Amino acid sequence: MKKNLLARARSLLRVKKADRRIARAMAGGLTDLPFGPSSLNLMMVDSCNSQCIMCGKDYKACGTMQYISSNDIRTIYSHLDMDQIVDVIYGGGGEPFLNPDIAEIAAYTHAHYPVIQHTVISNLIQWPQEKVAAMLDSRVHFLVSLNAASRGTYKTISGVDAFQAVVSHIENLVRLRSARKEAVHIALSMILMRQNIDELVNFIKLSSDLGADEVKTLYVRVYPEDYRIKQDRNIFIAPSDSLFYEQQRSDDIIREAESVAKEKGIRFEHEPYFSCSRKTERNCNEAWKSLFINFNGDVYPCPASEILFKPKVDSGEYASGNILQSHVNEIWNNPFWQKLRETNLPHSRKEHFPECRCCGNSINWWGSDAEKAHVLDWQEISPAVGKKS
Repeated sequence: MKKNLLARARSLLRVKKADRRIARAMAGGLTDLPFGPSSLNLMMVDSCNSQCIMCGKDYKACGTMQYISSNDIRTIYSHLDMDQIVDVIYGGGGEPFLNPDIAEIAAYTHAHYPVIQHTVISNLIQWPQEKVAAMLDSRVHFLVSLNAASRGTYKTISGVDAFQAVVSHIENLVRLRSARKEAVHIALSMILMRQNIDELVNFIKLSSDLGADEVKTLYVRVYPEDYRIKQDRNIFIAPSDSLFYEQQRSDDIIREAESVAKEKGIRFEHEPYFSCSRKTERNCNEAWKSLFINFNGDVYPCPASEILFKPKVDSGEYASGNILQSHVNEIWNNPFWQKLRETNLPHSRKEHFPECRCCGNSINWWGSDAEKAHVLDWQEISPAVGKKS
């Protein structure tokens, strides 16, 4: 226990140090950095066992089953300054537990870099108990995408009838954590939209009853039409499903959920109320902080950039680098990354990348009441972005 507390204290100190370093670099206008990335997001596998209506890729139609292997991880880590890494996310891409090496990857990360915080983002439709137990032993935190408090709504959103199974798997996860006495954080997530907003209060109650530590929510971002088409050529989510068009109702329900969460003693994270919207300057620090690593080793700068940037990375127009083929020192300050930082400087920015003006995280600077932050319009990007691979 003492060893665990010491590792956690060292981890928190490393996080604070990285945050200060990034803030100073951004404030000073640094684009050629003397430090490397501090956050990794590993796109674990190009496959999924659900077909969520808000997802920007239909894995049933075009998933390749390609995955990051444990051997890939050894190469990737050898190409990084791991003393600067503070967190690793096993997410992005499809469902991480479809990666056959996931438990081995987590065990390797924990054994060699115990200070690093690592988290798996899973729908937990599967229950590979041995892998889950191994990840708990490696002190991997869990963020489970549930998105509903009832069977019918879950099926509507995920495309599969697995609500009761997932609830049972969450119960098993909490029970297994308790039995193994691991200091692992378990959060449940809900992407808020017209289809499920009325279930948010019950979602808070359910999460508390299941023994989760936290509920995390985001407003749905509605992708351009080409990215909403599923295997049967149907589209199951429309711009009108965004809560941008239900602002008062959304605010009222989130306020009630906040009250219930406080009563239940469970943390509740949500984006700003529509009634509390405010605009600010773009404040994205991802280009100073993060690497999103694709199954083939290609690197991207931020969440959803595997969609936004992918056509031009694939074509070679954006030479973002490949971490399986090159050391981070050859990538991190190349022209692509320096121009990306120029695009996102707090002052004197140069708009090199139109993708950054179409960001799904723009709610943080355009404000929660900006329609374009909820219903994404990628017209100004090359037409290639409007076509699915």
